[in-house]
Amino acid sequence: MPHISTKKEELSRKERSEEILKKEGIKINFNLPHIETEKETTLRTSEEIATRVTILAITNLVAFDSIDAEEAIGYLEDCNLWQYTTPNEKDFLQHPTEDKKFQETWKCECIWVLLWALQIVDTLPFPNELCDLNDVPAENYPVGGDKDPNDFINTPYNIRSKSEILDANDLYYRYHWACVDARINHLEMTTVDPGIVYERHYALNWLITYMNQEWDDISCDT
Repeated sequence: MPHISTKKEELSRKERSEEILKKEGIKINFNLPHIETEKETTLRTSEEIATRVTILAITNLVAFDSIDAEEAIGYLEDCNLWQYTTPNEKDFLQHPTEDKKFQETWKCECIWVLLWALQIVDTLPFPNELCDLNDVPAENYPVGGDKDPNDFINTPYNIRSKSEILDANDLYYRYHWACVDARINHLEMTTVDPGIVYERHYALNWLITYMNQEWDDISCDT
């Protein structure tokens, strides 16, 4: 019986995503397989998610020239957070070229997804325009003013359910396939923004511990 229940979960999630894509006029690959089930999935912990949001928020300040990289490194060290930065983030902060800054600005979308997982923001808006982190109330953001980011990290959040996170992951998996298909066929994807879709898919894969990969190594298979 558990096998039948699992099969039903897989198929109904896939069908719900396909119905959304159909309404939005986005190409569907009906042969694209289902994603992991709730039973197969281990979500990141509240502390892991909050720590990742905090690191991304700090590197994001450097990307947008709100603070310089040296100041960010000092801040991370003072707050005992430098150890949680990834090799790629360390490289960015130690050698913050304009090109790397531009790439890092896209991580706004990852920040939004993780704040959504912590139930700090309510929705993942349709991926056709960049999210605005200024829409997040200052008191709910990990950094800013004289606040200690560790207070944000140590807050016990109620993470969204596996079902809700997997629903989003499945949908973005299919969005991403449509974006890749358009690129391969030299077609312009105008319905959704491929860059936004990629970053959100990336963060969602990290949330569900996809293939046990760490942040720098997340793969977004389609």
